[in-house]
Parts: sequence; structure tokens; C-alpha cells
Amino acid sequence: MIPVRLFRIIAIAVGLLASATSTLAGEPRRLTLREAVQLAVEQNRSLKIARLRVKENEYKKQAARSDYFPTITNQSNALHISELQALNVPPGAFGTVSGVPIPAVNTNLQQGKQTLYSSGTMIAQPLTQLLRIHQENRAAAADIVTSRDELKKGENEIALEVHSLYYGILVAELEKKAAEQETAFASETLREHENDVSGGSALEVSVIQSRAELLEAQQSALTAELQIEDYTSELNDLLGLPLDTQLELVPEEISDLSVLSKAEYINAAWDENPEIRAAQATIEKARAGVAAAKTAYIPDVTAYARHSYQDGVPFLVRNFGTFGINLNYTVFDFGKRRATVRERQTQLEEAEQNLEHLKEEVAVAIERSYNKLERTRSMVNVAAQAAKLREESERLANNQQQQGVILISDVRHATAANYKAKADLLQANLGYLLAWAELQRTVGRTPGTSAAEGQIGAPAARRLSR
Repeated sequence: MIPVRLFRIIAIAVGLLASATSTLAGEPRRLTLREAVQLAVEQNRSLKIARLRVKENEYKKQAARSDYFPTITNQSNALHISELQALNVPPGAFGTVSGVPIPAVNTNLQQGKQTLYSSGTMIAQPLTQLLRIHQENRAAAADIVTSRDELKKGENEIALEVHSLYYGILVAELEKKAAEQETAFASETLREHENDVSGGSALEVSVIQSRAELLEAQQSALTAELQIEDYTSELNDLLGLPLDTQLELVPEEISDLSVLSKAEYINAAWDENPEIRAAQATIEKARAGVAAAKTAYIPDVTAYARHSYQDGVPFLVRNFGTFGINLNYTVFDFGKRRATVRERQTQLEEAEQNLEHLKEEVAVAIERSYNKLERTRSMVNVAAQAAKLREESERLANNQQQQGVILISDVRHATAANYKAKADLLQANLGYLLAWAELQRTVGRTPGTSAAEGQIGAPAARRLSR
């Protein structure tokens, strides 16, 4: 029995732990891009379903493999016969003794019992069926490969979506700050114009224009806020987190990416792309299907041994054994086997054509992603130069305002333009990284993981600030 003092200590500890947990629950969860990708790969529900599908096919393969081995079966029966057959022995059938016939009268001998019991245990080993069983195992192994490639494809797609939402939130946050600065600028401008109208140095239309600009800036801030909430809910859903989880996303260092040639990417995609690998597995399964269909022309030969027990069956001993070979063959089926073989051959041709079609699609996707990567790289350079100019413009505006040369509203405007330039730079970097992630996804690698970043060079000394 727990002492009262110890019970109180445990209760206090549990209370403190609960309060600490509730406090931490209100704090935003800090995530880097790589952590977000790993979390999504581990917890996303669609990927969990895909992993269960892999297990399902692995169990199917185990079931198919068991067909190689003998099976032991038992068949038991309990029967009741309404009428037994009788063996009639006429008088004197066995001769006479001292003039007395044996038997002396007509005799009926009942054969067996009306209630019969039988039980047989048999071990059977397929022989010629092993050819078909081997092809069925090939098909089951191909299903495992296909389900694993589908899982890999799902991981790549989820990782790409995480990239898009992750940087979408960062861009929306900068756009919100730019809109807030624009709101401050518009509010300051409205105050100055109202003062000018009161002093008679400006017209009423300038106040109306300033109010309209203030409302537009406030609308932009609200739009950015709604976008942040929507993106955050979608990202939480991808990560397998509660939808109301608050996230604190860490901006990543933008690295100089080591880009290979298009031909190298295409060759890598033919080896690693999960859709192509799944199509190759489908071809292997179709070939196994053709071979399995042809085995229908071979008789089914099975070796077996059986032990039987009976009670009530006439002319049979109570326990006896049998062994031998069973042959089963369909002599004529009106062309069913031939049609099945041709059907499987057509499926094989379809699978081969699908593989070639997928290779062409992957080559086109790599061409598109490669060109997009080049274009977005140029856009990043232009946006970086514009951001530097806006930052210098804000610095000069602050200096001039301290010297009394310009108004505070001009400083607000320069600050808003600087935040907008930073948002544009982050948006350009987002496009660049998404193009890189799409290229990695097309090749067959999961964006945001160390395996997918094997071609990334040393990080540049450029970091995006919030």
C-alpha cells in the first residue's frame, strides 16, 4: 500500500507535469525544412497506408511461397445409411453334415453398420504445378517492388509539398510585414494630408486617396494573415500534427546547387525514378503471367500418401494406407487456354509500351525542371540586387529623416519597400528551390533529405532574414 506522503508527492509531480505540458502546448513548434520533411515522411497518413500496402504484398508473397511445400490435409465423415445391403446364404450353401444342411435355413447377413465413420489424413506434394507456382512467386515479388516504388513516389510527392508550403509560409510572413509597414506608411501619409487640408495647403482629394491606400494596405495584411493560416493548416495535415499547431519555421540557408547535365539526370531517373521502376516490375509480373498461362498445357501431377481409418464400411480393414500419383489434365477447353495466353501476352506488350511512355514523360519533365532551374536562378540574382538597393534606400531615408530632410512617411514607405523586396527575394529563392526539388523528385529522390542533397555544393554566405 502506498504511504499517504508518497501519494501526495506523486500527485504534486503529476500536477506540475500537466501544467508544464499545457504551457508548452501553447508555444509554437520550431521546425527546420529538413525536420519538416522527415516528420512528414514518418507521420503522414497516406504514407502510413502505403507502408501497410507493402506489408500486405509481403504477406501475399509468403503465402505464394508456401505453395512450394507439401500440404497435409484431413477429411473426416460421419454417415448414416438408411438401409444396409444383405448377403443371402441359402440352406446347404456350405454343404451338409450328417444329412443336415449348413446352414439349415435361409440366412441374411447384414453388411457393415448403418452409422459409418471415416477419417483420412493425406500429405500431397505438387510436382508439375511447381512451374506455375514459381511464376506466381515472381508475380508476388513484382507486387512487392511495385508497392515499395509507390511508397517512394508518395514520399517524394509529400516532400515536395512540404517544400512548397514551408516557403509559402515564410513568403507570406514577409508579405504580411511588408503590408504592415505599408499600413504604417499609409496611416502616416493620411495624418500629414489631413494636417495639410486643415492648413489649407492641400485638397480634400488627397485625404480620400490616402484613406483608400490605407484600406488597401490593411486588406493586404489581412490577406497575408489568412494565407499564413491556410498554409499552416495544410502543412500540419501533411506533417500529421493537429491542425491548430502553431509553427515557427526557420529560414534555410540558400546553397549553390551543383547541377549535372540533362543526360546525367535522365540516366539517373531511369535507374531511380519510382514510376519507371514500378513499370519495370509490372513487365516482370506480366512475363510471369505469360509463363504461368502456358503451364496450363502441362498436366497437374501430384504425389501423395494417405492414411485412412474407417468404422462400419464392409470388406475394409479398420486402418489402411494408400500412396501414389494423381494426374489431372484438361483435354479440351474450347480455346480457353490459348485465349488466356494471348491475353497475358497482350498485357506484357502494354506494360512494355507503358515503360517507354513513362521514360519519355520523365525526360520531358527533367527538361522542363532543368530549364525552370536556370530561369529561377537568374530571377534570384535580379531579386537579390533589388533587395540590396531597397535596403540601401531605407538606410538613406533614415539618415535623411534624422537630418530633417524628408518626412517620417517617406521612411515608412522605404521600409515597406525594403520588406517587399525581401519578400520578392524569398519568393525567387522559393521558385529556385522548388525547381530543384521538382528535379530531384523527377529523378526519384526525396527532396529535403541527405540522400537527395548529395549533389548540393558548399553553402553560400547568403542567408535570408525575416
